[in-house]
Amino acid sequence: MKFMTHNEKVFLIIILALSLISLTLSIYFGLNQSTKNLNTCVNKNLYVINTGKDIKEKFSVNEKSSNIQNFKLGTYNPPMSSNTLNINDWNQLTKDLVSKYNDYDAFVILTDHDTLPYTASALSFTMENLSKPIILTSDDDLEDSLRLASQTKIPEVMIASKDKLLRGCRSISSSDREISSPNYPVLNEKTQLKMPTEKFSPKFMDPQNKIVVVKTYPGMDTTDLTPYVHMKDLEGIVLELYGEGTGPTDPEFLKLINTLANKGVVIVGVSQYDDINNLHQADIRLLEAGILPGYDMTTPAAYAKLAFLLGNVEDKKLIGQLMDINFRGEMNIPDINK
Repeated sequence: MKFMTHNEKVFLIIILALSLISLTLSIYFGLNQSTKNLNTCVNKNLYVINTGKDIKEKFSVNEKSSNIQNFKLGTYNPPMSSNTLNINDWNQLTKDLVSKYNDYDAFVILTDHDTLPYTASALSFTMENLSKPIILTSDDDLEDSLRLASQTKIPEVMIASKDKLLRGCRSISSSDREISSPNYPVLNEKTQLKMPTEKFSPKFMDPQNKIVVVKTYPGMDTTDLTPYVHMKDLEGIVLELYGEGTGPTDPEFLKLINTLANKGVVIVGVSQYDDINNLHQADIRLLEAGILPGYDMTTPAAYAKLAFLLGNVEDKKLIGQLMDINFRGEMNIPDINK
């Protein structure tokens, strides 16, 4: 029978001691975090809008109590679908939020992943002077979103992603189905919008305003834009410029841009890059032709902002000036004097 040496015994004792310390710390931090989760609850009444996704059985009835806080659940029937989603759906969501606004402390919206950044951006603009959290998620498990909704007073439309809250009108969806906010950090007390001082004043978008998203590419010519000159009732174009704001600059293309702008079509230029500084790096000829800088706005945010302005501003001549205003923290406007 082989006995352990003195050094082996010391090593074993050290291993056992470290294991005991690790177990003790895990229990301590686990209990501490659980206590924190309960103690930091600031919203007791939550309302969940399920736009039509299949969710777990415990969320399949109108009213339940989770282990987070009490909440009520409303489910759309028929469901909203990414395939048919439009401005009417965003107006409906806005109406439903407004109807419950005074009765609940925070809201969670379960919706399709594919159109999540568009819906979050749209609600960011329609829910003007928002003073309560609205959290969107595409996850079937609502536990994390409910917990986040119960623990934050951030007065914004947000997207829950990996236990973090991202500004809705700053978020994008990647090909691997991840939601990220490349041009703005995670929301907290330092990065959130200030609590509004004016009364909650919801707005709606006009579904009759036709807006299109056009992606540019090297070699693009006037034949790609000509149909838009003749498109009936076209009000706006979100033009995705390649790179950090590069686009075709041949005279005929610029002339066509100018023709559209003179017809009253509002054209906003954004970059196809996920992470850019601003659109002041775009060729000045594009801006002179009539394209408005979208700075570092995402395409969903630019689309939603344009729909919001077109639906609420009678004088379209003002929209160019209003696009330069940061309404919901949707963009960074560079200091051109630096």
